Amino acid sequence: MGRRSDEAYVLRTQALGEADLIVTLLAEHAGRLRGVAASAKRSRRRFGGALDPMTRVRAAWVEREGRDLHRIESLEPARSFSSMQSEPATQAACAALAEIAGALASEEEPDPKGFRLLGAVLESLEGGLDPWVAVRYFEYWTLRLHGVLPEPEAPSPMLLAFATAPPESCGRFAAEARPGSAAARLLRREIESFLERPVRSYRHLGALAP
Repeated sequence: MGRRSDEAYVLRTQALGEADLIVTLLAEHAGRLRGVAASAKRSRRRFGGALDPMTRVRAAWVEREGRDLHRIESLEPARSFSSMQSEPATQAACAALAEIAGALASEEEPDPKGFRLLGAVLESLEGGLDPWVAVRYFEYWTLRLHGVLPEPEAPSPMLLAFATAPPESCGRFAAEARPGSAAARLLRREIESFLERPVRSYRHLGALAP
């Protein structure tokens, strides 16, 4: 066993027994990792707000050789994105980002570009970026970073802008980012094809579209 630490985003938590939580993290250098936060359900003093979805943390854990779950020793909050998730559409967008990021990441496979992409999109969401634009931007660059983005027959203005502009500069494409547009259908189809499974969070996000 060895102690390790890394910058990470909390993707999800789930109950383990009466007191513990399984925490899934996307770490900058360690990739995706899952660990047990002991007694996290009984007392939040040890982990505080670090367990909120999409919180950026400094994580420390002990690796358990041959085990799927490591032992989380500490999660120190570095930046919280919890307040913006009081808005249902933003919360749904964050759930989609977390599901996609978690499905694509692998343990011990660093993806610093994907890690920075997630951070940039979260910061833009916090700054007021339309939730659907944020998801479409994340889909676009996720596919592009993995080398699987097809060339559309007629590139949309939104996709052309995504190629060269940061997410916070793309708010004008809110209408084109909504479910049902050609660009949205293309990105969703390619993401789910690459993952080889449906993205469950899309259903909730789509139900909130005006």
